[in-house]
Amino acid sequence: MEERSIRVELAGRAYPLTIQASEEENVQRAVEEINESITRLKANYPLTDKQDLLAMAALEVTVRALNSTATRREAEADATVGAIEQLLADLHD
Repeated sequence: MEERSIRVELAGRAYPLTIQASEEENVQRAVEEINESITRLKANYPLTDKQDLLAMAALEVTVRALNSTATRREAEADATVGAIEQLLADLHD
């Protein structure tokens, strides 16, 4: 796998990263989400400390990701239950 060195900016501070080339798009999307969250938090709350903003942004982004994963798992479980119900119904026919 190809490694790539990139530089990202979070809350106005640059961070060098070495990542797999296949991860770059997701890393850039994550950086964008975190920075958007920081901007939104700054506009809506009296937070001025960058560490507080980063902590709250990390919490917000992580909760969104976990909620998305839970929703997807629930949908997969519902589909599996539906398939099992259909199999059982077919056996009784």
